[in-house]
Amino acid sequence: MIHQLVYYSRNTVPGGDRAMLTNMREILSISQRNNSRDGITGFLIFDKTWFVQILEGERARVAGTYDRIARDPRHAAATIVNVRDVPGRLFPNWTMGGAMRTPEVQEIYLQHGFGGPLDPTHLKSDQVVGLALDLQAFEAGRRHGLKLAG
Repeated sequence: MIHQLVYYSRNTVPGGDRAMLTNMREILSISQRNNSRDGITGFLIFDKTWFVQILEGERARVAGTYDRIARDPRHAAATIVNVRDVPGRLFPNWTMGGAMRTPEVQEIYLQHGFGGPLDPTHLKSDQVVGLALDLQAFEAGRRHGLKLAG
């Protein structure tokens, strides 16, 4: 069994669009390094207002990762949506995959009933996981297409 934690927090990363993207790339890079070391996988969905994230791994490591995130000043009001044990990893190839809400993936959000702003305070864990799985599939397909084109 794998321990899975789903949470959301308010995005307090400073700066405008370009600065936020630069900061997010840095966050993802550091997260990937730390998560690889700790055996954590997962997926991060974010926009200018919110982070919504799924963490997977050994129970103590997941709890430690969440505690570190909750103390990070780039996150505010971190709130756990769900904690559970699952039969296996849903994001086995992602030490931390991430998807910013952009026009390119808007159709995926619409398929999950998110036409307006993302408001994680009203989300259920299964909605977050379903959205993340579809965003992961989109990204994998895009990367596969890039490999074929190259």
